[in-house]
Amino acid sequence: MVVVTDKVGHSARVCTGVWLRGALLWILSSRVVSYHVTVPEEQVVAVRGSSVVLGCEFTPDPEAAPNFPDLVVNWQRVEDSQVVHSFYYGQDQLERQGRAYWNRTALFISELGRGNASLQIGPVDPGDVGRYFCVVSTKDGTDRAELQLNYAAFYTEPQLSIDVNSSSMTVRYKAEGFPKPEVRWVGAQGEDLQHHEELSCREAGLCHLTSSYMAETHSLNVTFMLKNQLLKQDLKRPVNVSYTDGNGSFHFLVKVTATLAVFCTVLCIAVLVACWQHCRK
Repeated sequence: MVVVTDKVGHSARVCTGVWLRGALLWILSSRVVSYHVTVPEEQVVAVRGSSVVLGCEFTPDPEAAPNFPDLVVNWQRVEDSQVVHSFYYGQDQLERQGRAYWNRTALFISELGRGNASLQIGPVDPGDVGRYFCVVSTKDGTDRAELQLNYAAFYTEPQLSIDVNSSSMTVRYKAEGFPKPEVRWVGAQGEDLQHHEELSCREAGLCHLTSSYMAETHSLNVTFMLKNQLLKQDLKRPVNVSYTDGNGSFHFLVKVTATLAVFCTVLCIAVLVACWQHCRK
């Protein structure tokens, strides 16, 4: 009987120990699993000359002290582990910050208590392009998330020029932006036209585009199309050129964009003002 009691008691003790260990592991694992660091957007586009926010969110601790003694936020570049911004002991720690980011980064300190570890960088430049990771540590755990930062600049209003010789006509557009755009020239029936394109990019983060279409005729109806995919920028500029030949000279009727019309209007106003001032004298 004693032996049986001993066996039963021993078995009960073993089961109790297993249950306690399992419960403890479940509590710890559920606490760790519930802590996450995430990025709202894995692809972020920065516009030339402006600031950009790299989003990063973590599971906040509602019981955390207001000065964040247990919070560590670290932003780094994936390619070379360069420190972009660090925060711990309740304040920014920038001694190891990469020189390229001096005086250009900031956390939203008032938002840390709500789980917002996003970083603002500005003004952005092409050197900021790359992958970044956000690491956040609290007493609940440590996690990280990555995102890609891209750089772009809106293309300027294309500037039109037309060159004519005895046998052909060349229509040319020039514009600046970043990165390399998608360019098409389309005929009156919607067909793609072969064209010439030159693109030169500078360290300042701008590319100078010159795109031209040559026709062996003195009358044409074409459309220049430019797309900056990163910024969802689409430009379409129709050009309709016809002529009449009289006494060896060409007279053109050119229908282009509203920009040209505005320019002509402003020029006419300037001439009228000049004439009015001259008459007053």
